[in-house]
Amino acid sequence: MNVFDAIEQRRAVKVFDKNHKMSDDELKKLMEAARMAPTAFNIQHWRYVCVRDPAIKEKIRAHAWDQAQVTDCSTLVILTGDKKAWAKDPARYWASASQEARDFLLPAIENYYMGKPQVERDEVMRSGGIAAQ
Repeated sequence: MNVFDAIEQRRAVKVFDKNHKMSDDELKKLMEAARMAPTAFNIQHWRYVCVRDPAIKEKIRAHAWDQAQVTDCSTLVILTGDKKAWAKDPARYWASASQEARDFLLPAIENYYMGKPQVERDEVMRSGGIAAQ
């Protein structure tokens, strides 16, 4: 699809078919696609929480301005961010890279984030925004 067509045709969906049930395969495919969103240093600051239980969705709706789409959707996908993801075994993000790349990137990650809470927050927000799109 042409990028301008995609931009012009995007929509914020607010109404869902309460009777539709997303299959496990559909959800798996959707989450695999979402997992491919790019992030700084490949850190994947985002975490997804998939909620299907109606009772839990009802509790969440009470904290989401009583928006019907929270309970009407087949699967509620909540996007969260982990500001400290960079510090949690960063070598795992680059395990398949060359030793030369790892020797450069791992110290660069620490230098970029260490002691910089605003940078941590900004990268979570940026990565989460890209993933949400």
